[in-house]
Amino acid sequence: MKKRMITLLFTAAVTAAVTACGSGKPSSPSEGGTAASQETPQNVVELEGKTEEEGSQEIKQGGNIVIAVSADPQNVNPLYVIDQTSFNIQQALYSPFFEVVGGEMYYGNGLCESVETNDACDEFTLKLKPDLKWHDGEPLTADDVVFTMDVLVDKNQNVPYSSYGYVNGEPVKAEKVDDLTVKLTLASPSAGFLGGLSQVYCIPKHIYEGVENIGKSELNNNPVGSGPFKFAEYKSGEYFKVARFDEWMDTVNLDGITFKIVKDSTSANAALANGDISARLINTDDYATVSAYPNVTIYSYNSGRVDAMFMNENIEVMKDERVRQAIAYALDKKELCSFAFTNEQFADPAYSIFTPDTLYYTDEMTKMDNDVEKAKALLKEAGQSDLKLKLLYISTDKTMENQAVYIQSKLQEAGITVELNPMDESSFKNKTKEMDSAEYELILSYYTLGEEPSLYADMIYSSKRTNYSRVNDKELDALWDQANMTADDDARKEIYRQIQTKINDSAYIYPIAYSKGFYAVDNQFKGFDKCLLKTIYYDYSKIYSAE
Repeated sequence: MKKRMITLLFTAAVTAAVTACGSGKPSSPSEGGTAASQETPQNVVELEGKTEEEGSQEIKQGGNIVIAVSADPQNVNPLYVIDQTSFNIQQALYSPFFEVVGGEMYYGNGLCESVETNDACDEFTLKLKPDLKWHDGEPLTADDVVFTMDVLVDKNQNVPYSSYGYVNGEPVKAEKVDDLTVKLTLASPSAGFLGGLSQVYCIPKHIYEGVENIGKSELNNNPVGSGPFKFAEYKSGEYFKVARFDEWMDTVNLDGITFKIVKDSTSANAALANGDISARLINTDDYATVSAYPNVTIYSYNSGRVDAMFMNENIEVMKDERVRQAIAYALDKKELCSFAFTNEQFADPAYSIFTPDTLYYTDEMTKMDNDVEKAKALLKEAGQSDLKLKLLYISTDKTMENQAVYIQSKLQEAGITVELNPMDESSFKNKTKEMDSAEYELILSYYTLGEEPSLYADMIYSSKRTNYSRVNDKELDALWDQANMTADDDARKEIYRQIQTKINDSAYIYPIAYSKGFYAVDNQFKGFDKCLLKTIYYDYSKIYSAE
């Protein structure tokens, strides 16, 4: 999702301008012309560095948009968001400290006016914008920032993303300088610290102070946020409503948003066609149907998502590097992408665990791809003549199902029998949380972590709960730590090259695809070119009614 989202969510490559030490500079999301390719339907807008044409349409104030979501939110407190629906809603309710868009610091819809970094990259000074307010009218100040950072690193609070508040195993120290200024001191230098901090959202001290278990508190059912919209009403199984917050830092165009819960994609598509809902994220299976609707525009953009298969080393056979490599060689990645996404335009084959827009990304590695005879030879060398594996995935995810079916068929050619184990999303999440689980050799999942490379350690660091491969490689852990503490750009680039190469050569994770995102919107609403800054950043304040 934090994206911050890992099957969850929910969620950016911090370039040298951000991660190298010194002051980050403000910028705006890139702008440009529109124009879809000839192969693209007329009602599809590609948002890769482009903006939609507004023509003579006036940006009007008012109106309500109905956005379909596929499930009830689990927890919209931004420190505890672990599912897609909660992430989508949380983005309307809370403002980030700042964002990273196209590798640049972007303060547009963030709480911070500026962030300054010392030369050693172990001290960061956050300056808040003046006159910020919580939705209940209380001022948002440095006290709230210090409180949030303290909660983040409090082990008793069990914040899922607490790692963003630690550097080299030591918690970040937050200190109030004045009402608008906070100094964050790190025990060790961290050139990647701001990338993680961009995905931390402030929570109100006056609401949560003294609460022993914030994540499970009933206070989360009536959230008090800092974003462009405030909580209005929630009815389980039906909707979650938010209303415009008039004291937000900038103009909010809409009166409100209704996040309507529609669990079935066929029903959601029909509702989009007849105007019962106004917008929804769609997958590749919906694309052909929805692109034919005359009342709908599809916004296509870089999703920042990596689809991958994890090799569970809790099971003895998966600890053998030759077995993992054999699995990789047996698959045809381009063919897998085309089969899983139904069209090669919807996804590109992935070779690194990083996305191509992640800082220090490289695909200059050994390509273990489409060589069944090599796979058979590796299995023979490993003494595996009749290998049987179980593959876990989410039953309601059509793309995952396609991936699973292809993998089962293709691995059979190499003499590997794969048993498919689809599971509902809730059960899947609970199963993948079991650090010692040995029920499944292979797990299909996806993650969205953004452009800062240090955040990808979440997927393959010995102690991380999202290390679904359950890799325990102290040498790799040391490389992640070293990269995060290295300020020199050339040195850091080389370490991340080593990290990507080591993960690839050891076949710890099998990256499958970098997929596009598709947001289908009724033509009466515009502004989505500004709203969809990045999959992990939505700015709903930019949406407006064109009628």
